[in-house]
Amino acid sequence: MKKIILAQPIINLKESSKYIKKVLEKNFPNEGEQTRLFEKKICNFLKIKYAVCVTSGTTAIFLALKACGIKVGDEVIIPNITFPATANAVKMSGGKPVLVDVNPKTLLIDQASLIKKINNRTKFVIPVHVSGRGSNINKILSICKKNSIKVIEDSAEAFGSKIKNKNLGTFGIAGCYSFAPNKIITTGQGGVVVSNDKKIYKKLIRLKDQGRVGPTTGGEDNYVSVGYNFKFSNIQSALGISQMNSIKSREKKLIKIHKYYLKNLNQNKSFKILNFDIKNGELPLWTDVFCKNRNKLFNYLKSKKIICRYFWSPLNTCKPYKKSFKDLNNSKNLQKKLMWLPSSLDMSTTQQKKVCKYINKFLIKK
Repeated sequence: MKKIILAQPIINLKESSKYIKKVLEKNFPNEGEQTRLFEKKICNFLKIKYAVCVTSGTTAIFLALKACGIKVGDEVIIPNITFPATANAVKMSGGKPVLVDVNPKTLLIDQASLIKKINNRTKFVIPVHVSGRGSNINKILSICKKNSIKVIEDSAEAFGSKIKNKNLGTFGIAGCYSFAPNKIITTGQGGVVVSNDKKIYKKLIRLKDQGRVGPTTGGEDNYVSVGYNFKFSNIQSALGISQMNSIKSREKKLIKIHKYYLKNLNQNKSFKILNFDIKNGELPLWTDVFCKNRNKLFNYLKSKKIICRYFWSPLNTCKPYKKSFKDLNNSKNLQKKLMWLPSSLDMSTTQQKKVCKYINKFLIKK
């Protein structure tokens, strides 16, 4: 019996080969013309002025912080429930991650917790759009504006997700996306920083390419600052472009998957689907659920060859960011109770029917 897995890339071999072939025929696999085209397509899709492709979503957050002027010791507020990359990027940039609690219904930053943690050392807030949610982004922006705090969005899981016709990742001073294999489009690894600020854009270009300004010869170029090597290859860009051509159908499929789960899973006090505001544009990259008996359900489904994924552990339980659950009660209550259901772009209705059948059977037993 074939396994039903969480997510996998959907790559049209014929379509992607066409674009990759162009790169190989020009014998220029490094960053160049195809990357500029990919960035242009991203700008058009997100309705934003500037996009800079980089090596990963983590790199994107790191570079966004550097381009926006972070200094050593600056405090950066992030949610306690997020992928460690968010905190790691802050540490890489010299900042100090400050953990705030999350709203148990959305897994987004809890606004009351945010307000409590703001002080004169707080320079940035990084809201994380978990699974494609971002309903509180305007409230976060309002709080930050009153306190002269910059907002950089971690939109790694929100490419194509919107709030009232505005793309998540385009609300703050910069937005960061990931093109890892489990995202709506993938370039193997990779990410992008977007912004409407020309100064930030110019800094990003310089920082990702060794601090260089102007065209490169590889020799006596103009290096004006410290920089890094986070360039994005034309081969990756070709792969990304081939998938951008089907982005609308991918969005429709993700919405269809989520709506099927909503309709066919029996929810109760011990098992709930974390919903999305699809009418206002939120795009469910994956369907995530709360389950009091999560580990038992996970293993039960695994025995039926249905592979789910545990949610991240709260950051305050991870060794690099270890601290008590003081002021993090929602995170504590959610610990070991969240997981993602299979939500792959190639998932069939038959497969979803099987997932729902066994989850509902498990819930009756419990």
